[in-house]
Amino acid sequence: MGRRSALKRLETVTARLAAVEAQRDAAVAAVMESGCTWAEIGAALGVSAQGAHRRFRWLRRDSVSGKTWQEPPLPG
Repeated sequence: MGRRSALKRLETVTARLAAVEAQRDAAVAAVMESGCTWAEIGAALGVSAQGAHRRFRWLRRDSVSGKTWQEPPLPG
């Protein structure tokens, strides 16, 4: 595999990964919105409840547009 084709493959895989991560975030936000527990979310993700909470606790979803984003805590 030449350098150009290897770089193109890396770019393609990175774009696909970003798309899948966005889908995962939207799915996590949706189940959070539906009232699932962190234990349930963690089990679905293959991590502990604490791990899921630590990673996704600031995730928010607009119920109209479906867009998701990370909302960091306010400075204290």
